[in-house]
Formats: sequence, structure tokens, C-alpha cells
Amino acid sequence: MKNGLRKSGMKHALDKSVKELRCLYDIASITGAPDISLHERFAKIVKMLPRAFQYPEIASARITLNGEEFKTENYRKTDQKISADIMVQGTKSGTVEIGYIKTPPTTDKDLFSKEERLLMDAVAERLGTITEHRRAEEALEESEEKFSKAFRASPNAMVITSQKDGRFIEVNDSHIHVTGFTREETIGRTTTELNAWVNPKDRRRIVKILEEKGHVDNEEIQFRTKSGKIYTGLFSAEKINIGGEPCLISVSIDITEQKQSQEILQTVSHSSPLGIYITQDDRLQYTNPQFQKITGYTQKELLGRELLSLVAIEDSDVVRSCTAFTLQEDNPYPCEYRILNKTGQIKWVMQTVCPIHYEGREAILGNLMDITERKYLERKVIEYEELSKMKSDLLATVSHELRTPLSTIKGYSTMILDYSSRLGSDETMDYLKSIDNSADRLTKLVDNLLDTSRMEAGLLKLERSPTNISQLIQKVAAEAGIRAGDHKIITKLNDKLPRLNIDVKRIRQVLDNLIDNAIKYSPQGTEVLISAKKNGRELLVSINDQGAGIPAEELTGIFDRMYRIEQRLSSDVDGMGLGLYICQGLVEAHGGRIWAESTVGQGSTIQFTLPITSTVKRKMKRLTKSARRKNSLVVEDNIIHRKVR
Repeated sequence: MKNGLRKSGMKHALDKSVKELRCLYDIASITGAPDISLHERFAKIVKMLPRAFQYPEIASARITLNGEEFKTENYRKTDQKISADIMVQGTKSGTVEIGYIKTPPTTDKDLFSKEERLLMDAVAERLGTITEHRRAEEALEESEEKFSKAFRASPNAMVITSQKDGRFIEVNDSHIHVTGFTREETIGRTTTELNAWVNPKDRRRIVKILEEKGHVDNEEIQFRTKSGKIYTGLFSAEKINIGGEPCLISVSIDITEQKQSQEILQTVSHSSPLGIYITQDDRLQYTNPQFQKITGYTQKELLGRELLSLVAIEDSDVVRSCTAFTLQEDNPYPCEYRILNKTGQIKWVMQTVCPIHYEGREAILGNLMDITERKYLERKVIEYEELSKMKSDLLATVSHELRTPLSTIKGYSTMILDYSSRLGSDETMDYLKSIDNSADRLTKLVDNLLDTSRMEAGLLKLERSPTNISQLIQKVAAEAGIRAGDHKIITKLNDKLPRLNIDVKRIRQVLDNLIDNAIKYSPQGTEVLISAKKNGRELLVSINDQGAGIPAEELTGIFDRMYRIEQRLSSDVDGMGLGLYICQGLVEAHGGRIWAESTVGQGSTIQFTLPITSTVKRKMKRLTKSARRKNSLVVEDNIIHRKVR
């Protein structure tokens, strides 16, 4: 009896082991079956799971994976179950569970045996492994499908060749279209057998790059098509492994038309008399020889450089606005501006631009015409017109200014000659004074005209000498006081003003002109103040009047030649408008500056500077030492002379 029970227990244990092994075997069989999706695999596995347990007739099974559920037809929720987690790459992705829909007729303490629990863990582990493998397979299949679609649909010629012998393994439709060779004519052959290389050196260059870098990026090469036509492309290649065989996948981008367009552009632009350029992102990408000639830079120096770096700073805004307007309105708008070439020479150019596509990107095509000579001629014409107008104005002014003193001289001379016997001595003296004043006026007029001619011809010469500026100003002021009538001439000079190396005659002429102007344009009885002080390395001289003043907008023009000539012709004040112009020329010839400040209704101040040079100081020191030495010698000579006596 005991032997029978023992045999029965052994048989039961053996049956359980067989069930478990069969379950694992069946799962392995389903896993290895080809062309079965993950969903189909799990649907089959869940149906076979109950057969591996002790009471299959009342057992149900369920598998959950990422929200998807697989279960037997008799499945329902129950507390009489065991489960195990399905782990995929270390993360719980689902569970597998076995449960009894009825209470099993068991006498064991536990509902499920230890072996059944181990089986559940093994099944869960196997399901996780199946999921990982299948996902990897699906990802690979998806990747291969994408690669295959991209390979076939690519607009660029693509081929796969054996790295061992260079034979074609696969080609896409674009390659067939470009080369003219069918797939049957290409597969299994090499580029050499198809006579595809125009230049064998290109092949050797590509092979060398592959050996050194392991890949090729955008190398320009030429292929020969089946019809013999030359095809230019940018060639790229990468090493890949297909079925354990090392291969190359290659791509060729057709740039034949682009190269032809570039050659046409170069041919046209090289022979063009215009300077042609192309910019992208405001930087030069192409320039023709004429552009290089205008700017003075080589092609290498220009490429990548900003166009505005060649433009005169004053004209930068003009170039920007003209370019923007042209691109916005899609209408060429000529623009004239200055370019500073490599040698520092200024070139005038006239530019037009238009939008284009260059090497697959938006760009700007511009052309420049060198108009430097035209601008020079325009300037000469303007100068000639200004000169012609100046001559006309000068003739009108001279005739006006000459007429009055000449009329005076002629009239009083005739009176003296015709009526000398009837004229008293006082009356005759008045006539002679008028003649003398008119002659002085004519002399000053002629001197001004001569000084103007000398300055404009560059013939003005200065005879400099060390001068006590304080004494000169006081002397000029004293003489002006005699001419001033009711005006008060006042001087305000700082103590110890430095001696200056100046042309005394010319600086006196400046002071006389400025003081006479102050007297001329201010009311009788007002003051004219002459002041001088040291200002750094300059001497600052100011002549201030209490006249009507000058409007601010006219201050910058008062030093122009013959300024306000029309107003002066219609006023009671004589003069040709050359006085301040000559003063400016004489001051600047000394290295100084001159300017005006004025407040309408309060008066005007004309100020000018003269440089204080160290040469004068050194010369004065030498003269002082020399004078002291002479005095010493005189003293010594007197002493000796006395001793001899």
C-alpha cells in the first residue's frame, strides 16, 4: 500500500515537472516562430499557461503588457491566484497571473506549489525577454524600412557597393535616371567596368580619403553617363555593414547645371566692364576682376569680407537704405557712394543690386560702375560755375566799390582844378582830404584783391620774427582809436604774454580788419574790447563789439569769400566781403584758428588763436643770454678803460 502511494506521488511530481518543461518548451517554440507579431505570441502563450498547473480545468490566465491585455476565455478576477512582474530593460511593463475560478480540491497547505511559483517567475522572465527582442526586431525592421524608403525615394543618386571589390550591390532610381544604366546593367559591376570615371585621378583621390578618414564629404567629381555625357556631382560616402559584409553607401548630388551657371557667370563677369559681386549675410562670396581692380584687393582678400567695410563711413547708411529699398520694392535703384580702396584712394561708384539664389541660398547680386572720373568732371564743372559766378560777383562788387572813391577823386580834383582861384584854403584842404581818403580806400581794395589771389594761388609768404604781441596789439588799438570817431577802443591784456614767431605785417592786417569791422557794424558811442590771454600752447585774441549781432545760422558763412555781398551792396557799409576771408587765410597760414560767436541784439566776438612755439622761447633765451653777455663785456670794457686812464 505504501509503495503504491509512493509511486503515485512520484508519478504526480513527475507529471508536474513534465507540464512545466512542456510549458517552457512551448513558449520557446512560439518565441522562435518566424513572422509572428508580439501580439500573436502573447495571445498563444496565455492560452497554454493553464495546462502547466495542477488543476488546468479550473485555471485561467491573464497577461498585461503596456496597457494591453491578453487572457483566457474563462478568465475572471479571483483571490486564488499567483502573479509575477514582467520586466523589460529593468522597468516593470506588465504582469502574468494564473488563478483558479473555483476552489481546487487540494489538501496542500498552499494553493500553489513552490515549483509553480518558480514557473511563474520563469514565464515572466521569458515574456520580458521576448518583449525586448521583439521590440528590437521591430525597431530594426522599422529602421530598415525607413532606410529602404529613403534610399529608393532620394532625389540624389545613391548606391551601395562592396568595400572588398567595389561592385554595385544596390542602386536607387535617381542613380539609374542620372547615369542611364539600368539596374541589371549596374548590379554586380564596378565603376571601372562601366567606364564611369572621367578622370581616374578622382577615383584614386576618393580611395585615399576613405583610407585616411573612413568617410568622404562633398568631394567634387565628374562621372560619365551611359550616353557619354559628363555629370558633375558632390560625392559623399560612409562605411556600413550589411549582412556581415563591409560595404559603402554613396550619395552624389548633381551640380552639373550649377557648375555650368557658375562658368557662365564667371565668363560674363570676367569680361564685364562693371565690378560684379555676390553677398550672402552681408559678406562677399564672389567678386570679378573689375571689382578687384576698383577696390585694389585680391579675390582671396575679399572673400568673406563685409561689403560695408569697403564703403566710406559717411556713405554706409546710404548703401544700406538703397539696398533695402531695392530688395523691398523689387526694382533696381541706382546708388552712388564712395569706396576706400586698398591704397587709401577714394573711388566713386554707382551701384545696382538684385536678389538671386547662389549655391542653394538667397543672395544679393550687385554691380559697380567706376564713376570717379565723372565725379571729377562734375566737380570741375561746379567749380567752374562757382568761379564764373564769383568773377561776375567780383566784377559787380569791384565796379561798385571803385565807382564811389573814383567819383570822389575825380569830382574833387576837377573842382580844385577848375575853381582853385575861388576856393578858400580850408575848403581846398577838405577836398584834398577826401581825395586822400578815397585813394586809401582804393589802395585797401587793391591790397585785398591781391591778398586773395596770393592765398588762392598758394603764393602767400610769411616773414616771421619774434614779436612782442602786447606791444603790437596796443599800437594797433591806439591807431584804431584815432580812426574810430566816437567808438571807445579798450584793451584787456594778461600780464607777461609770450613773444610769438609771427609775420607782424600780416597779423597787424588781421587786427586792423577785425577792429575796423567791429567799428563799422556797431553804433557810435559803443565799446570795442580787444583782449588777449595765454590758453595752453596757444595765444587767444578776442575782438568784441556791441553791434546788432549775427544770426546763428549765418555764423559759419561769414568767413566765406565775398559773403553777404548782395546785402552789402544794398547797404551803406562799404566793402567787398573779403576782409574776414583774408583774416582766416592769414591766421591759418600761421597755424591758428579763427571763429565767431554772436548774440543777436547784444554784439559779436571774433576770436583767433596763434601757436606759441618752443622755437621762439629758445630763440628768446639765446637773445637774452647774448644781451647779458654783451652787457657784461661792456661793463668789463669800461672797467678796463678806466684802469688804463
